Parts: sequence; C-alpha cells; structure tokens
Amino acid sequence: MVEDTVFEHLRAMPGNEWVRQIRSCTVSDPLQPPWGRSYRLVEWTMKHTPESCRRVVPAESTPAEIAQAVVSHIPGRRFCQEGEG
Repeated sequence: MVEDTVFEHLRAMPGNEWVRQIRSCTVSDPLQPPWGRSYRLVEWTMKHTPESCRRVVPAESTPAEIAQAVVSHIPGRRFCQEGEG
C-alpha cells in the first residue's frame, strides 16, 4: 500500500522523531476533478491531537514526494466537526 511506503520514507528521514507520534495516515486513490490536474488527498492524525491534517498532492507523486509533503506541512485553518471542542 502507498501508506506503508510513505511511512518507510518518513522513518528514513533525518529528524524523524515526530513520526512516532503519527497515529494514522491515508492516501486516496487519484481523483480527477472536472477541471485541472488529478490529485491525491493525504490525511494523517497525531496521537495527542484530535484534528487531522490534510494535504493535496499531485496524483503522480511518488511515496517519497508524499512523505516530503507531510514533513513540510504547515497547519492552516482548522475545521472541527460539530461536537468537537
């Protein structure tokens, strides 16, 4: 699976201590919108944070490129579902 390969790349990166805090990581199948490039949605959660982080990457991204996108992610707006604090 793509997620397993992404985790392997994350563990191999220097300074990967925070990778142990990742609880889950999913990578969608390629999605094709009616316009523009196809993409994949990458979503991961951390052990001590209830919100998930999401990132869109080009559909042709390799697992190494997806891992790099996760590492370089800068949280932006946070959207919580009803009932969450």
